[in-house]
Amino acid sequence: MKLIQYSEPYEQQIANYVLKNIYYSSHPQDAIKQAIKSRDNFPILSFSNDTLVSFFTLDIGIKKANYTKQKNTILLKSFSTDSKYNGNGFASKTLNTLPDFMKKVFPEIGSVILGVHQNNLPAINLYKNVIFKTLEENI
Repeated sequence: MKLIQYSEPYEQQIANYVLKNIYYSSHPQDAIKQAIKSRDNFPILSFSNDTLVSFFTLDIGIKKANYTKQKNTILLKSFSTDSKYNGNGFASKTLNTLPDFMKKVFPEIGSVILGVHQNNLPAINLYKNVIFKTLEENI
């Protein structure tokens, strides 16, 4: 897996990204539009070989304050896997690649936090099985 910050040359791949259920996550096109308005949001693309399979945004801005006051954290949001590639383990592989990516691109960040809807059990289980702990587990 390779994580890359979004830039305009990837616009067509984002346009071809399929997200059938947008109840819990924004479509990458919408998330990118929001990120362009803010210097605090960083859209990240996840590739398997040359295929865009997953997407998320890293946020160091105001929304992060809803979850923590710590300065060396970043909020992961709008995480999704292209519906064409669900069930292939790309979400887990993407999240497992995240720590090395963070060390290279955001070395000043000590931890990644996320907010996930309490009814989004598949996402909660994914995050717990990969690298994230609930706030209760950290207390």
